[in-house]
This record gives sequence, C-alpha cells and structure tokens, in this order.
Amino acid sequence: MKKGYRTDVRKREIKGRGKNDLKMRWLRPFGGALAFLTLPVYGVSWLLFKIAIVRDNRSGFLETPLVKFVINRAGGAMKALKNEQVAESVETGLGFADFKTEIEAGKQWFLNQKKERIVVTSYDGLKLTAYYLPAEQESNKVMILMHGYRNEGGFGDFSGLVEFYHDMGYHLLVPHQRSHGESEGDYICYGVKERYDVKQWAEYIAGRFEGNCSIFLSGISMGGATVLMAAGLELPSQVKGIIADCAFISPWETFSHVIKRDYRLPRFPFLYVADYIAGNRAGFRFKECSTIACMKKNHIPVLFIHGSEDTFVPTEMSYRNYEACAAPKELLIVEKAAHGTSNLVEPDTYREAVISFMEKYTGNGDGNGN
Repeated sequence: MKKGYRTDVRKREIKGRGKNDLKMRWLRPFGGALAFLTLPVYGVSWLLFKIAIVRDNRSGFLETPLVKFVINRAGGAMKALKNEQVAESVETGLGFADFKTEIEAGKQWFLNQKKERIVVTSYDGLKLTAYYLPAEQESNKVMILMHGYRNEGGFGDFSGLVEFYHDMGYHLLVPHQRSHGESEGDYICYGVKERYDVKQWAEYIAGRFEGNCSIFLSGISMGGATVLMAAGLELPSQVKGIIADCAFISPWETFSHVIKRDYRLPRFPFLYVADYIAGNRAGFRFKECSTIACMKKNHIPVLFIHGSEDTFVPTEMSYRNYEACAAPKELLIVEKAAHGTSNLVEPDTYREAVISFMEKYTGNGDGNGN
C-alpha cells in the first residue's frame, strides 16, 4: 500500500474524530439539561406512585427538603393524600363530612355485631381477611361488600348500609381489600389485582353454601370498579347481580383526572413514568384492565349508582360503564351527592332501587335466579 494513501486515511480519521468531538461538545450542555429535567420528572412520578399506590404513604415524607426541591423544580403543586377521601375538600355536593353522625352510628353497629373472621390466601400469596356476619334468620342470600380506596368496609363507606342489608335478610361478607386493614399487601392496585380476590371470595361463599345461594357483589368507588372488573372473569353461577356505586373506569383514567384536578400536572410525562414504576414495583399497569372492556362481555345484571356532584370520580364514568354493559342494567343518579355518599344523601331512593334490583334477580330465592 502506498505511503500517501495511508496518510490520507489517517487525516480523514483525525478529521472525523474532530467532528465527533465537536458534536459531543455541543451535546454536553443539552445532556446536562436533559438530566436536570429528567430527575425532577422521575421524582414527582415516583411520589405520585407512592402517594396513590403504596400502602404506607405517610405524608411526612413529602416534607423532607429533597422532596420539596424536586417538587418545586418540576413545577408541581403537590398535595398529600390523607387516609380519607381527598374529594371532601373540593366536592360541591354533600360529602362524607356532612354525614359524620350517620357514619359513626353505622360503624358502631357493625363493630357490635358478632362476626366470624375469615382468612384466605390470594392467588399471589397474600393473606386476605374478611368478616362474615350471618343473617338473623335462615337465608341463602349473601352480599359481598367491597369497600373503596383506603377504607375498611363496615368501618368506612359501607357504614351507612351494613345494617340495612342485614335487615333485608342477607348474610354479609365484608372483606378488607388487599393492602387495607387486616389484609396483607404493600400496593393498592385499583381493582386490577383485586378483581381476582373478588372471584375468590365469591367462590368461597358458593362453596360454603354448597352452591345453594344467591350472591350479590356490591362495591363503592374503587370497590365498585373492582366488582365490575371481576365481572370480566368467570365468576360462580351463584353471582346474580352487581351493584357498582361511583365506580371509575381504570387506574389510568382515574389518575389522569386526579393529577390534573388536584396537582395541576399534565398526564405526559408524569403519568407515563408513574405507570412504568407501578409495573416494576407493584406488578400492574394502569391500562391493564378497564371496566368498559369487562362490561362489554359481562352477562351479570348491574345496578350502576353515582352522585351527580361527584368530582373525584366524574359521574360520566358511570354513564360510560352503563352504555358499555351488555347485560341487563339499571342506572341511578342521585342529585346533590358527592363521591360515595349517594346512600346517605337519598337513603330511601337508594334503598328502594337496591331492593327492587336484588328482588328481581334473586327470583324465588332458590339460588338459581328462577
């Protein structure tokens, strides 16, 4: 090979490296800026994950200097979610704070009843707890009551209904959803994993009654979404109906609404990053399951209930669930009710709708709906 040729190749290599070095010098400031932006985005997304999904989400974590710095850099107006319904402070209708006396009375009634504590193991190895309250008289009618986000069944959003359902002659099974109360779990999965727990509880009741029973699934808020998602599974034939009170559609749609309303944050990039974190840490994705998809293939009758002034889970979500439902369906919208308070705002209307619905699909009480 000629000497001149090697020299030309060497010159081109040096020239090429020079161009690459120049490009790198130009990219370095952008790389630093990208890292400067990425870290706060990831930090805020991780906080959203912790606040909404992690069982232990104590708000003191949000007061640390580093966390405050990340939040301020991202421009978010973060607020800590308490162990109560966050909607109370922003609802325009009648919220839980307007019914403290009724809620406390229902809670005390449930606490004073003689109940059986039941523990089962979930499909993924968690110990799940429920309380079983038998009816006063012989009966083969059972209600499974699935509570909402950071509540505990008879102690929370169902406190205004447990005595009523019991007086109707129903045995009550009141589970503590995974990552709530006495049930194990580190992450709240917004119905995506909890739907399998509902199926397991329904199978437990069907087995306990040797198949001779009529089961109704009732859920409020996240519990409502959970029972609707469970309808997408193969449930025991003894499940005769579902009552879904203020149910959301999916974790994705719920978080999209809440981060805009409460935190004034855009869905992109924060929700996308939080979704990625949830997939790695909690083992579920925000779009993994939706009530709309489950309702399209559902064959179990559903009574949809929602408050007209619900701004936490917008009322239109129940309209959309209702429209998608392929099974026999009914819809009750309670005026002036905020999130989860329909049974407290209009107790007579609510109970009449529930009685009519359950009597229609219980049939003659033979457990077959005939």
